[in-house]
Amino acid sequence: MDVFKKIIKSVSIIALGIAIGFGGSWFYTRYIIKFNLHLDGNLLSEQSFSVRSDISSVAYPFRNWQVREEPSVQAEGVLMVDLDTDFVFYQRQPNFRRPIASITKLMTAVIVQKYLSEEDEITISQRALNVDGDLPLFYLNEKVKIADLIKALLMISSNKAAAALSFYMGEDKFVELMNNLAKELEMTQTTFVEPTGLNFLNQSTPSDLKKLMKYILNEYPNLLLISKNNEDSIQGIIPKTTHRLININLLTQKPVFLEELGLVYLGGKTGFTDEAWQTFCGVFLVPSKKIEEQPKRILVVVLKTPNRYNDIESLLRWLNKAYVF
Repeated sequence: MDVFKKIIKSVSIIALGIAIGFGGSWFYTRYIIKFNLHLDGNLLSEQSFSVRSDISSVAYPFRNWQVREEPSVQAEGVLMVDLDTDFVFYQRQPNFRRPIASITKLMTAVIVQKYLSEEDEITISQRALNVDGDLPLFYLNEKVKIADLIKALLMISSNKAAAALSFYMGEDKFVELMNNLAKELEMTQTTFVEPTGLNFLNQSTPSDLKKLMKYILNEYPNLLLISKNNEDSIQGIIPKTTHRLININLLTQKPVFLEELGLVYLGGKTGFTDEAWQTFCGVFLVPSKKIEEQPKRILVVVLKTPNRYNDIESLLRWLNKAYVF
């Protein structure tokens, strides 16, 4: 009988403990948490994004799921990514190889910076002048500093400048260095056969171009500074003459949409051939809405598109609506 009473007493104590636990949890959830949420309006606004986001976007950045549609772009290959965190905002066939046209000249400029002296002078040969794809700029046998040829290479996409630079080193050796660096950067889907981008066998992927752009930002950021200049001039030494350069990349003219979105174009490269269609690889500085946060360096790559500028604007406008930094 005593044993039975002890069992009844133990069961009663356990039941009372469970009831107190559930009751306390209900009271805390119903009144304490609710009260705190009403006190903190900012917390409520952040939860309105985070509860609809996957776990990666809770930390950075917040995905605004009220914007459910994808960006309207015509490019077959697309990548929009934060270069500092590798957070991908949008991609389309990021690992599919395509001709990249004059985006090639980014690698050409890197090889020149890495292996040649900017102060060296190059004599423009007839062979360089015979290269197609851009308007006449240089004179036969004109001497031009390498630093000025880099400007022509990146601002007006001069194929003649690219050819002259590769001929100076030896074209086979130059192209070998281009492919060696691509291999070093683990650009496994990238090949170069010449330095201009005219050949459709110069191919890469959006993911590989991200690796190249990160390398340029870390090692040769001056190349992007050159590429974003809207206007400049270069000096021929013999004969002494001045060549005016107007950048062919319309993003350097500060289009209205960049100002509307508060974005800064940090530089990059456009391209076009019949096989590649229009191409683009460039970086934008996107401000954070949080005072303590640094602006984000966002890479945009579009390959094989009939209108790169429409695609770039669509991607950046979508980014501005779909994500909260």
